[in-house]
Amino acid sequence: MLGDYTIPFFGLKEDIHTYDFEVDDTFFEFFDNPDLPGGSLKIALSLSRKQSFLELDFHFKGFLSLVCDRCLDNFKYPIDFKQKLFVRFGNENDEQSDNVIIIPRNETRLNVAQFIYEYAALNIPVKKVHPEDKNSKSLCNQEMIKKLKQHQGTAENEDDSDPRWQILKNLKNNN
Repeated sequence: MLGDYTIPFFGLKEDIHTYDFEVDDTFFEFFDNPDLPGGSLKIALSLSRKQSFLELDFHFKGFLSLVCDRCLDNFKYPIDFKQKLFVRFGNENDEQSDNVIIIPRNETRLNVAQFIYEYAALNIPVKKVHPEDKNSKSLCNQEMIKKLKQHQGTAENEDDSDPRWQILKNLKNNN
């Protein structure tokens, strides 16, 4: 399955070569990350073959399936971004920086599946919440929001009945 993302670069002319990849939920299941359960992406890859290195320009477009931090429903998070990777040739595998790797000189192919996954994962927002509609209204599951508000009110009342919380609140208010 991940072999579909292998680029045989040995014998390529010093020129620009293009590749198109598509990933779906099956691809993301292979990496088994609950923060990134799926998605649907089209990746246009432009590989510039140079004498001593490869320059890969990825263009990602599509969506990631995420779980909303607020209401716990799934939603589609749209992405459209570009990423660059430089591949140099050396004695052994090494990662010099976020966008520069070294592979052995005798290597003839490069599998980009891990890079596709990592670049997609890096575009997950810190706060994953449903986007708003055209009227700036949240698209979160409103039933879940109501339940959360009910339980939030209950928790606040419980805090008030415990004298230890009142002491802490007094300390907070004095500072």
